[in-house]
Amino acid sequence: MNDLVTTLIQLAFQANKRKHKAVSIWVGPKLYVYMSDGDQVNTVLRTALDKHYIYKFMKPILGNGSVFAPVHIWRPRRKILISSFAPRYVNNFVSVFEAHSKILAVQLESKVGKGNIGCFDYLVSYALISICETIFGETSDTQRTLDLTFFNALSECLKYITKRMKKPWLHVDAIYKLSPMYAMQIKYTNIIYQYIDNMIYAKQEHLADNDAIEKADERVKTDKSQPPFHSFLELVVKNSKKYNEKGYTHEELREEIIVLAIAGSDTIAVGTSFTMLMLAQHPDVQDKVYKEIQEILGDPDKPLEAKDLIKLTYTTAVIKESLRLYPPAPLITRHCHKDLELPSGLVLPTGCDVIINILGVQRNPDYWGEDANEFKPERFISGHVPPNGFIAFSQGARNCVGQQYAILSMTTVLVTILRRYRLKPATNVRRTKDNQLRLTYQVLTKEVNNFAVQVERREQ
Repeated sequence: MNDLVTTLIQLAFQANKRKHKAVSIWVGPKLYVYMSDGDQVNTVLRTALDKHYIYKFMKPILGNGSVFAPVHIWRPRRKILISSFAPRYVNNFVSVFEAHSKILAVQLESKVGKGNIGCFDYLVSYALISICETIFGETSDTQRTLDLTFFNALSECLKYITKRMKKPWLHVDAIYKLSPMYAMQIKYTNIIYQYIDNMIYAKQEHLADNDAIEKADERVKTDKSQPPFHSFLELVVKNSKKYNEKGYTHEELREEIIVLAIAGSDTIAVGTSFTMLMLAQHPDVQDKVYKEIQEILGDPDKPLEAKDLIKLTYTTAVIKESLRLYPPAPLITRHCHKDLELPSGLVLPTGCDVIINILGVQRNPDYWGEDANEFKPERFISGHVPPNGFIAFSQGARNCVGQQYAILSMTTVLVTILRRYRLKPATNVRRTKDNQLRLTYQVLTKEVNNFAVQVERREQ
């Protein structure tokens, strides 16, 4: 798996040479169709909404959480999430992102000039504590310690899920339940559930006030300088009652909170880590980002706001270009419940599963040119981004509802770090034969050296 990028690009190249730009793979009696052509993929993502059975491996942790839920469960929950991710709420989370970004920046101080450091460890801690605070509200020092326990449990569960995916004989539930892995997964799942349950119960009294959000929003009309901070927990509870008089059950609420925790920690940490690697390896790009930060944000003591971060167009382009080259989730799947005709004329038969190579789509030279494997943030400023060429946040009805949240969180932490430090490439790090990063796969893509960089203090 260390040469994951090269392997996925080669598979994409082979698929795109075929007449219908797809490859059929039979695993016993099961048909899989592999593709990395953006137009074909777009049709699949907008039409086939159910996900492959392999996602059932997430069910012991997520239950029917909306990311992997069957369509009949996902559809009503999607409406609740969209309401909860409204920009007027997400924009207010920037203050949380900034507070924890500054803590991370202070932690990096002791690493200045000390050689290689794995930036992922710092970023995943930042992302997890930030997401916990945006989910539950203010976070105490005691709770931050619990956050680490919670994260470790999440991390261990994801490792076991990845191991199970790679061993077909463990796909059978009866066999998997006899393995030591199952017992360990249950152990860590119980830790996750206990943590979430305790946080929900702690907020129960406030959640019982159905008008709390409306009251806070009403106060803004008289004091616009203090926009209300509403936790995701409050928002999800309130919005669930719009579609169901009783709102979410405790179990349903826990499922959605766990989905938000996973989506808001590991994915943001991975995306930001890849961006930091790209900045370290391209000092000219890093200089342009720093210049933009200085010109648009100015005074480093001025609190960051969403309206200012949105103006950082080049910084945003750098983040998106990093996600294009190194999407946190390089492969996703869809299940066809009925025959589906693709733009090429190929008909996907009922019952087949589609393997979508996101990395292959985003490095497809038919969309991005012969320099598709090169890091060029200007692609996202030129206005010529191919409509089906960038799917890091997926496409169609089941795309990522938290895209704005993720971009704001990543932008905030990058701004905070770059204001204080210059990123340098790690030393003695081996790359692939074609000069790509060496990757491994653990549900999400990771860099084998834990995203190693060096930091030096920036001269003001």
